[in-house]
Amino acid sequence: MTDTPAFPPLHVYALAHRCAQCGAEPGEPCEAPQKEAAVDAISDMRARTGQPQVEWDPMPLIHARRQDAGRRHRERDEQNAPWPKDRVPGQRYDTLG
Repeated sequence: MTDTPAFPPLHVYALAHRCAQCGAEPGEPCEAPQKEAAVDAISDMRARTGQPQVEWDPMPLIHARRQDAGRRHRERDEQNAPWPKDRVPGQRYDTLG
């Protein structure tokens, strides 16, 4: 049996909400060209210096207001879930559907 985490990562919660800043619909990435340019610049610098590319955390590409909405949603789910010692292994306790 695989060990399914009780809650999905925070970026999944953030993407489940509509972005109040750029208007991106739920499930769609934020329209953040400056954030994307910063990540691309770091990737280019790593490539020029011969360093291996890394897998980026999606949170820096999401607007802060959308991150806050996802964080509040996850905190509500965590508060409504059973205590960690009472949780069933492999069962998720999120309300994302």
